[in-house]
Amino acid sequence: MGETTLATDTSFNKELEPGVISNEMLTKAILEQGHKGEAGRLAQLNQLHLETVTVIRLEFQNILKIDHLWVMKNLEVLSLSFNKIDKIENLSRLPKLKELNLSFNFIEKMENLERLENLRILSLYGNRITRVENIDKLEHLVILSVGRNNINTLDGLERLRFLKDLRSLNLAENPIALDETKPLRLYLATLLPHLKYYEYILVRPAERDAGKEKFQRELIDILENERLEIIERTKAAKERDDEVRLSKSFVEHLNGHQLFESLFQGDPEGAALLSIGAEAVDLKNDYRNEAYSFTQNIYKMGLEQQEKRQAEIELYNRCIRDERKKAQLLGQTIINNFLGSFKNLYNLAKEIVGALKGHDLNSKTYNAETEKLLDELNLCKSGFNSLFEDTWHTLMGIEMQLFERTEEGNSTFENTIKEMTNEFIEMAQGQFVLLREAEINFSDALVDTVQQFVTFKAASGQADQLPDALKESLDDKDVISNMAAGMRDQHMQQIDAREDKLITRSRNWVKELCDDLQNSEIKRNRAKVLEITYFLDTHRQTFISALDEVASKLEV
Repeated sequence: MGETTLATDTSFNKELEPGVISNEMLTKAILEQGHKGEAGRLAQLNQLHLETVTVIRLEFQNILKIDHLWVMKNLEVLSLSFNKIDKIENLSRLPKLKELNLSFNFIEKMENLERLENLRILSLYGNRITRVENIDKLEHLVILSVGRNNINTLDGLERLRFLKDLRSLNLAENPIALDETKPLRLYLATLLPHLKYYEYILVRPAERDAGKEKFQRELIDILENERLEIIERTKAAKERDDEVRLSKSFVEHLNGHQLFESLFQGDPEGAALLSIGAEAVDLKNDYRNEAYSFTQNIYKMGLEQQEKRQAEIELYNRCIRDERKKAQLLGQTIINNFLGSFKNLYNLAKEIVGALKGHDLNSKTYNAETEKLLDELNLCKSGFNSLFEDTWHTLMGIEMQLFERTEEGNSTFENTIKEMTNEFIEMAQGQFVLLREAEINFSDALVDTVQQFVTFKAASGQADQLPDALKESLDDKDVISNMAAGMRDQHMQQIDAREDKLITRSRNWVKELCDDLQNSEIKRNRAKVLEITYFLDTHRQTFISALDEVASKLEV
């Protein structure tokens, strides 16, 4: 397929300068794509925070390079279609991205997408891609469109089997779609058993059966090649899940002997003292078992406290949902009442305006009938104004009450979660104290054992059999104590560091959680205020439009 059939035939504005993604471009696009009218005006009065934006479209901007999007860390939907981008890059700092549209660009390779773990929709239609690759880690991908490219090989399509959520795929208008000896639709029907739509047309059972018959040998080879990888992926996924679970409990690497083993890594003094043999090794093993009991206690407490914290979070979320549901139902009742009254007033206004069309409204004086109709219209307008004000105050009052109750709930939740976290920290600190005591006891016992060993060797004329690092102790009795002190200091530093890590991460988690709750509520509240304003402003404009013909004759 020639390039003339690809993205290069798309008509771009030749007069545009090359586009560079900047704060100015992002802000302009957000405001243009946001609310209109009064709601839009209110939105512009508030300071725009790019990090809070979840949707943006930067299309037909002559953009050459993907850049500067890291400022929008909460972005969920991004469209960069109809630009001049030739490489996929700089997207790794958008972990929340769910939908990415890079259609009609000059991209030649599928790359740098593996960090977008939450991506569900990916469109690369109309580019210059020659191979499907580097997306087998996007396990949540549902829709993939790579039609109208230069894809000329089936190699790589088998990697799509790892995308268990993939339901819709488009590879139309690629060279591989034109090979009649290997019908692509049948190949994909058998290759991807979870796929429901190809080229947006339902894949039928008969097509899967036909594909199995035609591509049986290829499928057998693919299954054999991926068997070991599936085992490795399953193992890696379990390890990641365990790490995430333990990380949320702040006790990662405390479920085994990891902390103890780390104490003796890069520890030349400890290695020298332990080099005397069995007696020192026995002391180390006793210390190892003792340390394991303490880290196990911290590990179990961490999991238990995490369950309690999670239960508290679920209780909080349930209470907040209930409060919002009550406010929503109450607000919906107010809106329904408003809509009913609005309809009556609007129809009445239209009826009166229609009746006034046969009257001379340019005269300095009106006849009795005209006066009556204008009075009725003024009453209708006053009725709408009262309805508008009452509804606005009522809806805003409901929202304000919800906001205040949520703030109170957040404050109570913050105090509770802080108490729970501090309780866990105090319990963990108690175990770290015992671990330090065990380290001191081990160090003291090791000094005694090594000194006895050295004394015995010297007395029995076997001083030459001493490890080189311990021979100096024959002339200086403090050598062994100094070595033990160095070992103990290094061990203590690592124990302290692990304790500090647990405490810091626990408290940072509480702060981030509570800050997120507060910021989320502020964002929700602002959005609700804009929603109410936009709704009422729209109906006010609709009502006013019905009075345009006689507006100048009405009382202000």
